Amino acid sequence: MSSADSTGVEKKPNWLLLKEAAEELYRSGKVYFTRKELVSKAREKDPSRSEMSMDFEIDLVTVNGSSKDRYRDPEKLFLYRVDRGRYTLYNPEEHGELEKYIGVQRVSPARKHLIEEVVKELEKAGYDASENRFAKPLQPDIIAEREDERLGVWIIDPGTPLSDQYKMLAYAIGSCLLNKEFNDYVVVVPGELLKRVTKDLIDVLNQFRVRFATVKEERRYTLQL
Repeated sequence: MSSADSTGVEKKPNWLLLKEAAEELYRSGKVYFTRKELVSKAREKDPSRSEMSMDFEIDLVTVNGSSKDRYRDPEKLFLYRVDRGRYTLYNPEEHGELEKYIGVQRVSPARKHLIEEVVKELEKAGYDASENRFAKPLQPDIIAEREDERLGVWIIDPGTPLSDQYKMLAYAIGSCLLNKEFNDYVVVVPGELLKRVTKDLIDVLNQFRVRFATVKEERRYTLQL
């Protein structure tokens, strides 16, 4: 094929063809559609794509799909599985926020900046510290090492509402208690949140080598261990 239209189609990845097909089905009145209907509509756009490859791609673009390899890019997650073999377009207002399905949180500029500042402060204290960019469940946001000491640091995003900070705090504490890879554990929390943490809880966590640090915000964040 040599036409401009054909060339444009050839360049489109499978996920994008499926997205366009799903949107066309939805606009035509088919709010719910089967895998077969979706694949057929996508292959109308480019018959050269195999049914098998397109069918496989459906699992990767479904927010509540079971595939461990599904996309994490929000642009590529656009389907919602209603029941076995039936789908609709994903709607966060109806189906819930994306983080609920893919286990990630939006990174606010404040959190990103805070991680950078905490790394700097840890380095000043003699640690070899770095952000854990490929964090898995129970893993800290920052790993810091000094001689035989290995420190895991969890960051509570100061740029999120207080209600979300509580959830992050619960997850961080649970991760500290279950993770056995570090000598010590630190949870960096915004000052207002730390005020709401009871002394009894602080004392109990100290027994498990889990302690809190806070940040003082002036012209920049400063870690106060």
